[in-house]
Amino acid sequence: MFEKTIKSTSIYKGRMLGLRDDEVELPNGKISHREICEHPGAVAIVPITNDGKIILIRQFRKPIEEVIYEIPAGLINKGEELKDAAVRELEEETGYKANKIEFALTVYTSPGYSTEKLHIFIAKDLVKTQNNPDEDENIEVAITPIDIALQMIKSGEIKDGKTIVGICLVEIK
Repeated sequence: MFEKTIKSTSIYKGRMLGLRDDEVELPNGKISHREICEHPGAVAIVPITNDGKIILIRQFRKPIEEVIYEIPAGLINKGEELKDAAVRELEEETGYKANKIEFALTVYTSPGYSTEKLHIFIAKDLVKTQNNPDEDENIEVAITPIDIALQMIKSGEIKDGKTIVGICLVEIK
């Protein structure tokens, strides 16, 4: 079932991503190649307001050339604790601070080609502060009733995987 790595070649190292080619020996003895996107990992936050609504953000995503709804999320800084990254990203992107933030689960986003792990948190008891998005982010906050967010998933208006997982996670808790 396992594949033995024979050789790993770095192809690209960027500020956020890396790409490598791994030559592997398959269980049947044949040789193959795996192109792997190296990702440092990220956090995503499902912010729930005191009246039970979910805070989504809307932003343009260049790879898909669309403005989409998402839960707030972002990269983990080197040496940063997961919870600290979640608290930071929530306030940066939404302008809300959580008095209660709990780890929910970790998911692999695309294990067929990427090492990315996404750590999802639920944030409650929110207090409005000041959003402070990264200089290259143009974000709009959208406070949405959870039942409407679920309808947006069903209609295809919400397409982002982490957001679908996060909303469904709140619905089943």
